Amino acid sequence: MKAHFYSSLISILLIILTIPGMSSGIASAAEDTDMGPEDNGNSTVDLVIENLSFDPENPESGQTVEIIASVKNQGTGTSNSTNLAYFSNGSRIGGIEVPEMEAGQSKQISFPWKPETEGAVRITAKVDEEESVPETDENNNEKMQFLIFKNTGLPDLIIDTFKYTEYLQPGEHEDIGISVKNQGRSASEETKLKLYIDGDPVNEWDISLLSPGENSGSFSYTSIPMSEGPLEIKAVVDEGNLVNESDEENNQKADTITVAQEFLPDLIVDEILPEQGDPQVGKTSNFIVKVKNQGTVPSSEVVAKYYVNDIAANDSISIPPLSQGASTNVSFSLTPDKGGQMEVKVVVDSGESVHESNETNNQLMKEINVKALLPDLKIEYISLNPESPKLGENVTFTVTIKNDGPGDASSNKLKYNINGTNETYSGEIPVSALSAGNSTSGTFFWTPGNEGQIEIKTTADAGSVVSESDETNNELTKTATVSKETDSSSGGDGSSSSSSGSSGSSSGSAGSSSSSKEPSSNVEAKEISTSNIANGYHVKFDFVENSTCITYIEFDPKKTFKRTTTTVEVLKNKSIYVPELSPGRIYKHVNIWVGDKGAGLPASLENGLVGFKVEKAWIKDNSINQSLVTLQWYDKGWQSLYTEKVKEDKNYVYFKSKTPGFSCFAITEYNVDEENKLEASGQGEVQETLGNWEDEVKTSILNESAERDGKNKNPMRKAKILMAISLPLFMILVEYFVFKKKI
Repeated sequence: MKAHFYSSLISILLIILTIPGMSSGIASAAEDTDMGPEDNGNSTVDLVIENLSFDPENPESGQTVEIIASVKNQGTGTSNSTNLAYFSNGSRIGGIEVPEMEAGQSKQISFPWKPETEGAVRITAKVDEEESVPETDENNNEKMQFLIFKNTGLPDLIIDTFKYTEYLQPGEHEDIGISVKNQGRSASEETKLKLYIDGDPVNEWDISLLSPGENSGSFSYTSIPMSEGPLEIKAVVDEGNLVNESDEENNQKADTITVAQEFLPDLIVDEILPEQGDPQVGKTSNFIVKVKNQGTVPSSEVVAKYYVNDIAANDSISIPPLSQGASTNVSFSLTPDKGGQMEVKVVVDSGESVHESNETNNQLMKEINVKALLPDLKIEYISLNPESPKLGENVTFTVTIKNDGPGDASSNKLKYNINGTNETYSGEIPVSALSAGNSTSGTFFWTPGNEGQIEIKTTADAGSVVSESDETNNELTKTATVSKETDSSSGGDGSSSSSSGSSGSSSGSAGSSSSSKEPSSNVEAKEISTSNIANGYHVKFDFVENSTCITYIEFDPKKTFKRTTTTVEVLKNKSIYVPELSPGRIYKHVNIWVGDKGAGLPASLENGLVGFKVEKAWIKDNSINQSLVTLQWYDKGWQSLYTEKVKEDKNYVYFKSKTPGFSCFAITEYNVDEENKLEASGQGEVQETLGNWEDEVKTSILNESAERDGKNKNPMRKAKILMAISLPLFMILVEYFVFKKKI
């Protein structure tokens, strides 16, 4: 019994737990089968009448009309074929089949109809009249438009004749004759005919009943105009629309009479136009001239002259005879010699061979814009020296710019940007004026501080000061790879990686280029010049690009270095090779490196000169005394060099200074309160970086002496003796120049 009770209890619990699950399942099934009113993503159809038109638009009564309906399916699915019905004033007048239409498709469906009606009717077109196609919108299937039929069974009154004299003299009688005609299909009722002169009604006549095609006969009026000028006359029949006509828009005629003492032609220049847009300098351009006779009688053949900027052309233009009110187009050619605004003037009947009613209106002047021959600056190529630069190596970039346009280009600036690994460098260099088709080159310098790829981007006319025919082709970009520098400090050719010696320069010898270690970030401008250096032959390096304030250097070499490159660097601040600023007010800090084997050392040259220029603006703005402008040279301290003014021009004052050697300089205003003495304690970086060159020179001098003696003596002893003798003499010489400068 107890077991049966537990068995029954378990069965009841299972039923209770099962029923909710069944209910939930039934409800879920019911929800799945109930699709609702929407089609759950199926394509839809929606037919509309886009437009309703008629051909002809204003038909006559009884004329067949094409009713044209534009039907469109603006749904997302294809519609089945259906019908299009037409209605007139609500009554069905016919129907036509509409074929299947894809989504977005339109069709023009035409229906011919010949009504037996007059006046206005309401035409309605309805697509899918029987609603056989299921649509998303069943209320946009029709369109209505009014169609108006002319009533051709009515009379139609017109002004049949309108006679008058076109040209009158003041006080002369003018007889005006008018007749009316009924060109309609039925008789007209009585009405009125009115005549207006200059807008004022002057007479009125009765028009009796007229049969179809009947003319009223002529009505006459006499006018006596008293003043000169135009005179408007107008005749109107049935002005108040008393007669119901088939056409109410053709009941009047109007014209103008000219009243004048004398009837003459009157020639004017109506327009002057370049035939093909704005003319261009140096190119022949055709001009169209429109001449009109606005007089009262025909004109005879005449001649016109044209002028350019008030200068008469040698040619003339023939103008043919022109009837009153007629115009003609004639042409001439000219070649502009400069750009900008050009005044072109044409004078018709320039010889006054035709007697005109107005002799003061025979000319017209137009300002014509002339396109100048424009240059077109392009960067042809960028070259690097060396082509595969090494880390820390001074690279010379040469950019070639060409003027590819037909016009000359003025001077401008070339901008360059160098992007390397974690470093950038940019600057500008001047570009001289370029005539059409010519090229020029400019150089700039940079020392890479990191390995990897560099991108050199150059832009001609960076300031957009030159107007060009094409402003989009001024840039050129080149890439190169900087590799790790190889150790060549002990190379057999004796070249050194140093930038300067104690009193020397960084210029190359024996064909090598000068290499400066001055940081590129401190270099404002740079220029190079190359020449051969031979013992006993005077040498001069000219810096013709005018990129820096140094114009030239020259000296007498005491040694042979063959082909040597001299580099001038104008610095933003003092050189890293000098420990202190030069005394006085500083104009520029400059490095001059002559080769890289000591060609610029005092031991290698004599009679050294530096030519330089100073901006007048700096002299004026700083109240500088030109006589105190001095070039100072660093050698264990700043030394003032003998400096004299050479010349001046509009922008610069030019100087030259004597120098014992070439390395680091400063252009200053000499301060008389400070003594420019040699600093015995000045053991700066310039001595360390130039020391190798000094050792080379000493060794070279001793070796030469040994060769002359024919045997090997102690070279160091002779070098010491030479230095002991030359150094005091050199110091006495420097003190003499300082003393002379002060005087």
